Amino acid sequence: MKKYSLNCSICDITQSNNSISNIFCDCNRKALLYCEDISINNINPIESIKNSKNSISLGEGNTPLVKLEKIGEKLGLDKLFAKLEFMSPTGSFKDRGSALVMNIAKKEKVKEFVEDSSGNAGASLSAYAAAANIKAHIFVPDTAGKGKLDQISIFGAELHKISGPRENSTIEAKKFSKENDIPYISHNLSPYFSEGMKSFAYEIYNELKAIDHIIFPTGNGSLLLGTWRGYKDIMKSNKTNLPKLHVAQSKNIEPIVAKLNNKKWEFDVDKKTLASGISVSNPPRIDEIIQAVESTKGEGVSCTDEEAIIWHDILAKEEGIFSEITCAFVFPALKKLIKDKKIKKDDTVLLPITGSGLKEPIL
Repeated sequence: MKKYSLNCSICDITQSNNSISNIFCDCNRKALLYCEDISINNINPIESIKNSKNSISLGEGNTPLVKLEKIGEKLGLDKLFAKLEFMSPTGSFKDRGSALVMNIAKKEKVKEFVEDSSGNAGASLSAYAAAANIKAHIFVPDTAGKGKLDQISIFGAELHKISGPRENSTIEAKKFSKENDIPYISHNLSPYFSEGMKSFAYEIYNELKAIDHIIFPTGNGSLLLGTWRGYKDIMKSNKTNLPKLHVAQSKNIEPIVAKLNNKKWEFDVDKKTLASGISVSNPPRIDEIIQAVESTKGEGVSCTDEEAIIWHDILAKEEGIFSEITCAFVFPALKKLIKDKKIKKDDTVLLPITGSGLKEPIL
């Protein structure tokens, strides 16, 4: 497996403690750490796992890339592609991060851990924990899709259903971790989880080379950040452009889009969204996400649930792709970016379809 150091996202100081539980920099308890690859050869993080002795892998990565011919024609784009992340082992892109996190945990002889999730990350970490013989305590909103809850349970994790908004699951998970002295390994905070997401960038580069735009359905932003850092690594040894990275969110929960557009936004518990995978009111890495988007000259776009539902239906009926509602928010965002002339007809655009519709009830 590759070797990593942990660096501070603010002061960029390398940390001496590379523990799986090491999340914050000593300089500032709010400054989160990220992984820096210190291996000689810069290779795809999850491919390095598969090539390591005694490591665990469920076949994550290398998801299909398809051209969206009908939707591309509808929107006037010649080169519109989707990467089918829902074809991952547990049905979501989260497997990229879970693979690396659980291999690090196994290496450190972790016996059990605590995690909070809206569903997909909990299911993913539960699967990889089962493969690594590690007990998982997964805290989720009690409104999470039944398919996701069933996944968590079938993998043998202990399921903790928490009422109220998504943030309540985080609060209860941290409390449980402290009271029971069990490591809190949050996919939202773990530098290793974000590192695993770099593999998305490596695959895109190998498949498409030059690409102009990627639009992400964004909650905690792990895939966006991993892609950003992955491309920066790739650019050290290859001549390629850094794509413009765009954020798509629901108008009801839009902390990142609001901050990108200098718009006032406050969380309203009464405002719900069908985009369960991105219903994050307080993303811990928001400053890093803003930096990634602004440094690539990307945009933040929020859309209504009604707009997303229309495109969710179009994606299924015209392209044969059944996604989570969360994924569909990228399509009205794309339409608005085209309308505002941020995306042009001959640009190459990629949309990650992050989760399977089979996990959610049909509307």
